[in-house]
Amino acid sequence: MVTYAFVNAYVLVGGHSRRMGTSKSALFLDRIVEAARPVFDEVVAVQRFGGEAMPIATIFEEPHDGDGVIFGVARALEHARSRAFILAVDYPLITSDVLAFLRDDGRVPLWDGEPQLLCAVWDAASLPRLRERIARRRYDLRSAVERDMIGEAALRARFRGEPLRNVNTVEEWKAAQDDG
Repeated sequence: MVTYAFVNAYVLVGGHSRRMGTSKSALFLDRIVEAARPVFDEVVAVQRFGGEAMPIATIFEEPHDGDGVIFGVARALEHARSRAFILAVDYPLITSDVLAFLRDDGRVPLWDGEPQLLCAVWDAASLPRLRERIARRRYDLRSAVERDMIGEAALRARFRGEPLRNVNTVEEWKAAQDDG
C-alpha cells in the first residue's frame, strides 16, 4: 500500500440526474464532502460548462459537444497535474475509512461486479489518452484505461454495508438506505 503525500478529491457533480429526477448534487454532495474532507487535502467539485458553482471550490469543464464523465475526469486531472481521487456524486454511502483505504491502495474497486472508476485514484499520466479519446469522440471511460482492481470480496470483508453502491434512481437510493 502506498500513501500519497498530496491528493485532492474531485467530486464530479455535472451529471443531468435524469434517472433520479432531481439533482444528485443537492441530495448527496454534503454527505460526500463530509466523508472526503478528513481524507484529502482539498475537495473540489467538477461541474459541466455552464453549470452552477457548488458550495465548495468548483472548477468547470471546458465547453464541449459530447456527453460523458470523461470530460469531468480530464478536467480534474488537468487541475491536479498529478494524482487525484475522482469521486462521482453518486456514492452517498461512502465513508472516510473507505476513501482513505482506496486513496492509499491506488487500485480501482470492484463493487456489484463492476469497476468503480469514479471512486478511485487517477494519475495525470492518463490525461493524454483521455484527450485522444475525446478528440475521436470515444467517451466510454471503461475502455479508456487498463487498471489494477481490488476484488469485491476483499472490500466487502473489510467494510460493512454498501459504501460503494452507486445510486442513480430513487429506487436505488431507497434500497441503499435500507442496505446501508
